[in-house]
Amino acid sequence: MWLWTSSLNFVLAILQLGFNLLVLIAVASDRRLHTNIHLLSTSLWVCNSITAIVTIFFSLNPSQCLEVPCFQHQQLPKQLVDMKSRSFAELEKFPALTTAILLNSTISLLTLLTIGFVHALARHNYHLSRSQLSRLIGSTWLLVTLLLLSDFFLIRLSRSFVLAVPFHLALLSVFLVLNLIIHPLNLIQLIISQRLSPEVENSQTIRLKKDCATASLWLLLNSLSFIIIFMMVAWESKEKDQYNSIMGIEVAAFSVHCVANPLIAVIRDRQLERSLSRIIMRNKRTRTNHEEDLIIALMRDPPPPYTE
Repeated sequence: MWLWTSSLNFVLAILQLGFNLLVLIAVASDRRLHTNIHLLSTSLWVCNSITAIVTIFFSLNPSQCLEVPCFQHQQLPKQLVDMKSRSFAELEKFPALTTAILLNSTISLLTLLTIGFVHALARHNYHLSRSQLSRLIGSTWLLVTLLLLSDFFLIRLSRSFVLAVPFHLALLSVFLVLNLIIHPLNLIQLIISQRLSPEVENSQTIRLKKDCATASLWLLLNSLSFIIIFMMVAWESKEKDQYNSIMGIEVAAFSVHCVANPLIAVIRDRQLERSLSRIIMRNKRTRTNHEEDLIIALMRDPPPPYTE
């Protein structure tokens, strides 16, 4: 069972890494895609790629993750050992994977929250400049770095995940609640304004409503992944092999949104779809033969008229 789940996680991680990298290259290579939502969503594709790389190593060498625990029990106070033995001891067998999953959820929810605030400002005709957008992305990653440093401090303090994981999950719960407030509010406000004054609707409003719907779909999938994280923490099993199999299935379920979110972006954005297809089909163009090259050259530069 564990071998099957490891193989499934490996295949999903390869698809996740390849697809997210393709979307990143498509956004970077096309200047028409340098819009607010595309630039902000690059943080999603980057963190999905990081999670895919960690999952690939986790799938290729799961035995090492199981044999080396993160910390020793004998150095912990008795109360922490009791709490750790209930649920967090199993997570400490997968320290890199647990950190990657928490990093992915943190960046995803913070990026979606930033996108929601940008859409709320756009509803009031306030559009951010490129420098403001860059500072906003940098601030998001700086906040994520500070959260990870606080997690490492709590791990160092308690010598286990017993303080870091609940602290991080509490922060993720706050980010999720804020997202669940701002994104539906943006969609409801846009729909109400469209019904009140349908003649005022322009291409920019239509584009904003489409971007809000796309971000809401991303949020829906990230919310399901957040529920899976709670299942990872709350699941208690006495049989080691059974827990490892369930852990592999939960990791595979968590990886679904890392593949589905860029797929939703490509389906709902024609320009991104064209840019991505141009990258994929660039090396598949058939070469013309010599006669066709000669005809094209004659059509481009016709010979001079004949004179005696």
